[in-house]
Amino acid sequence: MSRLSPQRIASAVRWRIAQRRYRSGGFRLETLAGRAGDGDLALIMCLWNRRERIDTVLAQLDAQRIDGRRVRLLLWNNNPADDAYYRERIGRFTPAGALSEVALFTSRTNVGGLGRFFIARSLRESGYRGPFLMLDDDQDVSDHFVADLLAASGTHTIAGYWAWTMSGDYWARVPAEPGDRVSYVGTGGCVCDIDIVADDAFFTELPRYFAFLEDIWMCGYARRRGWTLRKVDTPVEFVLDETNQHHSLAERKAEFYRYLRLGELD
Repeated sequence: MSRLSPQRIASAVRWRIAQRRYRSGGFRLETLAGRAGDGDLALIMCLWNRRERIDTVLAQLDAQRIDGRRVRLLLWNNNPADDAYYRERIGRFTPAGALSEVALFTSRTNVGGLGRFFIARSLRESGYRGPFLMLDDDQDVSDHFVADLLAASGTHTIAGYWAWTMSGDYWARVPAEPGDRVSYVGTGGCVCDIDIVADDAFFTELPRYFAFLEDIWMCGYARRRGWTLRKVDTPVEFVLDETNQHHSLAERKAEFYRYLRLGELD
């Protein structure tokens, strides 16, 4: 058996420490613009290598048309080199519409998309209940994006734009129709019941090898617990596709789907 290199061992140790720390709430989001209010809806986004998108993200989310609620934008940055840039751009932004607050946390360890669920866990531990939204920084949305997702939300429900029905394998799939019960919903452009992170098992049962495939994990974890996954009809446009990490994870996605033995819908 080949021995792990010192670099891989150090990386594994950093990962375990970060997981333990973040799962227990050992981080703090810093408010950089606005101020949260009671009953505000949480929208969580992970940041990695698209810092030039932040101004557009802020503008599109502040322009949301929703009745009776405002939105807290909670950002998890996995790239410390961009921390100063985000702080400068967000600091120049004054919420004037749907956004009540913009807050940021920068992680020294790249934990991928799991960062959004660490935020969700912290929110739930602080008493937040009901739906929270997730969006990727390579997605342009309409001014009714939040309203569309809220209309599809529910107890033990995940609903989103990027939704597919699988036929026994991750890549053997067909796009769903709005309202369809589906096998898979992507984390980008979705609404999810905060109870997805109610149990430590969401984090502790995820194999480290597949840790950057949190979208597949979310769906598999939810389906095994009898949750409902649905397709939402809302306009979303993907940009900067060349920066998307999914190009390097294609085979691992299929491997993880087989590992979870999700197969077709019951």
